[in-house]
Amino acid sequence: MRFLLAVAQAGGLKGAARSLGVDKTTVSRRLRALETALGRQVVEVGGQGLGLTEFGRRLCRHAEVMRDEMQGVGALTGANSDGGLGTVRLTAVPMVINHILVPAMGDLRAAAPGLRLELIAEARDLSLLRGEADIALRLARPTEGGQGVLARKLGDIDYAAFALRDAARDLPWIGYETRMQYLPQAAALTRAAEIEGAAQVLVNDAETLFRLVCSGHGKTLLPRIIGGAERRLVELPFRHGALPKRELWLMLRRELRDLKRVRLVADWVEGVLSARMSQAQPACSPDHGEDGDNP
Repeated sequence: MRFLLAVAQAGGLKGAARSLGVDKTTVSRRLRALETALGRQVVEVGGQGLGLTEFGRRLCRHAEVMRDEMQGVGALTGANSDGGLGTVRLTAVPMVINHILVPAMGDLRAAAPGLRLELIAEARDLSLLRGEADIALRLARPTEGGQGVLARKLGDIDYAAFALRDAARDLPWIGYETRMQYLPQAAALTRAAEIEGAAQVLVNDAETLFRLVCSGHGKTLLPRIIGGAERRLVELPFRHGALPKRELWLMLRRELRDLKRVRLVADWVEGVLSARMSQAQPACSPDHGEDGDNP
């Protein structure tokens, strides 16, 4: 049933195999075994590839209920037998984990010495409903969840232009590749580069963007709570339209909300982000004031 769910969610053998950590042959073999056991066909090949039969779709609804119930059982029994608090899986984009959560880990470890925290730095949105994570931070309004996920907006993330301190004043913009233009900061960078001159380096990951700027290869837009906290960087004026913002949301699986370990991590995340967001204030270096040239 777990393999049937994976195929339904991924839309094919390859995606299902990737999500389950096995190869396509294993997925195919398990599906054939399921069909043999039930005496009914659950998948079929159509014009858009592999899909579920009508019976398979009905069966999938029962499989979802089974999965949710087993996740609930696992959550309730997740505490370690040695008296530890147990495990919490927290996911966010790599930049948020690396530059905001990791530096504040000491406070959480001191408050919850029996906790086992799994930090999952992923650019893609892991599914809470499928048990890929217990808590998630999102930089956009969540689309997943319904009644199974609790979500709360923590605030807005302001972006600003940054470059390496004391770098040359004619630095090029570093932007995102074409596939990333749905991001508001990517669109703003593209607009700025079109006005000042084409970007010489394009990336698909904000962490790479940060490393390039810190190495002096150009200027870019970063979350102010990250760029403003990096002593090697200086904030610059941005004269190419309004600076972008991203919404910051905290999400957790509803059935986990009363567990002590989950509450501890959620409260820690909220406290860390609230403190960082309150400290992030607009600033311009005296070397690049409002009347100066944009480097």
